Amino acid sequence: MKSRRVILGAVVLGLLAACTDSVDMPPSPPQFPKWQPKQPRPADRDGQAVGAALAATDFCVLIDRVTYALRQPLDAALATTRPEVKHGRKRCALVRGDMDLLYVKDVDPAHAALRNDGTVVDLGGVKAYQVESRREGAVSGCAITVPVSFQHAVQFELGIQSRSKDCGTLRDFAAAGAAKLPRELVYPPDGQDSARVGACADWVSNSAGENCDPAVEAEVPATSELILAAGAADPNVECAVFHDAVKMAFGPDFAPIATPGSCHFVEPRHRLQIEAGATANGGAPGEWLADPNGTYKDHRQFSFGGSPGVTFRSKDDREFSVYVAPLGNLDSRGHVRLRLSPQRERGVEDWDRSKVVSEVDVAKAHAVMDFVLATHFRVAG
Repeated sequence: MKSRRVILGAVVLGLLAACTDSVDMPPSPPQFPKWQPKQPRPADRDGQAVGAALAATDFCVLIDRVTYALRQPLDAALATTRPEVKHGRKRCALVRGDMDLLYVKDVDPAHAALRNDGTVVDLGGVKAYQVESRREGAVSGCAITVPVSFQHAVQFELGIQSRSKDCGTLRDFAAAGAAKLPRELVYPPDGQDSARVGACADWVSNSAGENCDPAVEAEVPATSELILAAGAADPNVECAVFHDAVKMAFGPDFAPIATPGSCHFVEPRHRLQIEAGATANGGAPGEWLADPNGTYKDHRQFSFGGSPGVTFRSKDDREFSVYVAPLGNLDSRGHVRLRLSPQRERGVEDWDRSKVVSEVDVAKAHAVMDFVLATHFRVAG
């Protein structure tokens, strides 16, 4: 750690020297190697073996008529199954006349990145993800996905003509169907069914997790210049700068994750995602205050822990940002930032819900920045 501080000190001294050596030319922006995730990724199951197992599966067998009859006896008594192949993938529908009541299908691997949008549920010892659809405040549908590899899954879904729209009916049905899948295909409730490690599973992102690590402890340097340089080189330092303040203001469920160029704090329900940064890279806070292209709204200037800063919102109110100049000049390159963005709640597909940053969360963001600046970026009196 001592050697890291010596290196960072040399970088800062070099930057300062560049300022004094040239009057006509502005100093070049600092250059740091791009940080990449370092923790090992879990291995996926053999894709050919999983594909062969799914190809051999009779998806209509996964439709347990007895279980469905307990919930919907009239539909089940008059229903038949219809096997089919759609877009090259097997599926089966439970139908009554010309009405599709529910489906069981082999999910296209392209949808694997969206899997963690669902709430994790336990289907009698089998891991699954549940998403409830809502429109105008009412439940309009339900889908339950059973992973069988990082890329493949079997999905149980209510049809639009089903009498019942709640997930209770589908969960019982899916549990009975999942019990008929080969044991080597399904995962236990706590099984590792994706390449996302630890809290990276709670990051709202379409990536497969290859660019995310759960944050590890890192020392926060003693001066503002060194903190910004360290943060530019390692997002774990950015996480360490904000760790205590975010936990105190937003709650213990928020866990830090490191990604190239920034730290995020994520929580299992997906209601709110926080991006945090303290870096010598990036623009000066004054650039966001000026906002020459009018990209944002509600630009305001504040003082945080004695340092000048700006706040602003996206035009749709779905993001609130704070950028602070810890060296005292809004036009100096480098900043400390916090960005809040509400997300669709995990397990709920609600197209009518307005996801905006609340005034309560705005107040918490101010408190976090005040604490961070007063704790790590003290302004000399």
